[in-house]
Amino acid sequence: MPSISGDRPALCAGCGGKISDRYYLLAVDKQWHMRCLKCCECKLALESELTCFAKDGSIYCKEDYYRRFSVQRCARCHLGISASEMVMRARDLVYHLNCFTCTTCNKMLATGDHFGMKDTLVYCRIHFETLVQGDFQAHFNHTDVGSKGGAALGLPFYNGLNTVPKGRPRKRKSPGPGGDLAAYNAVNLPNIL
Repeated sequence: MPSISGDRPALCAGCGGKISDRYYLLAVDKQWHMRCLKCCECKLALESELTCFAKDGSIYCKEDYYRRFSVQRCARCHLGISASEMVMRARDLVYHLNCFTCTTCNKMLATGDHFGMKDTLVYCRIHFETLVQGDFQAHFNHTDVGSKGGAALGLPFYNGLNTVPKGRPRKRKSPGPGGDLAAYNAVNLPNIL
């Protein structure tokens, strides 16, 4: 906090009044009363904040600036992501490191961990297997589908590395009604893991 020199009176950029206090704030090359430096959106007093942001002559707190002007947003919390933040990427989505967790159990997922996705929701391997097995059982009405876990179903897990399949997909013949789908998939589908 600079102190006011006796040479010339400082005028506050917020209220336009003379700053007669011993200390004032200097933000975006302008002088402010401590009580006048506030976010123009939420009116949060910025005197004790470490950062403030300016755009088109308006002052913003970090949260409001990112909410309004951030280019990328986290797919989980929808808050802005700054260019200097470390992120996790899955498909074409971007997540804060702390937001890249299993939707069901909140387990933090790291690079190399296997995980599955449904829409923009991320699941650890165990919960994704459970989710998809339930979907397959409801869709196909087979009782033997989930007997060997997700790998037997040929589920698409991701581990953050080489997640784009190469080559053309092959046509496969279904085992037909009443057939053993889990055994058929274990033999006829490539190992994705």
